[in-house]
Amino acid sequence: MDGLTTTLNKKIVTIVTVMLYQQGDYIMAYCPALDLSSYAKTETKAIASFREALDIFLEYCEENGTLVQNLVACGWKLRHGYLQPEEVNVPLELLKAPKLHSFDQKISFPVC
Repeated sequence: MDGLTTTLNKKIVTIVTVMLYQQGDYIMAYCPALDLSSYAKTETKAIASFREALDIFLEYCEENGTLVQNLVACGWKLRHGYLQPEEVNVPLELLKAPKLHSFDQKISFPVC
């Protein structure tokens, strides 16, 4: 579902997919479009931890003016005047891990 992009009050809103995997005793939440991950002992805590990591990532990028640079490094492309996530390759070790499921995460960031 990556790439549904709209603008809202001078912010770009898009949806990225987050995949949940079992790795040992932990649940890992990974978003290939942002190359961002987090983990916890339970699925609920892994999702909460991922959302916290996402907030920190976006806040850091906004404060340092590096959002566009980081998104381009993750493979995002400029289309119709907006950065949008491209199809990304999932690391091989994650493809081998037991996948639980995935969910769509809405993100928003300032128009650059």
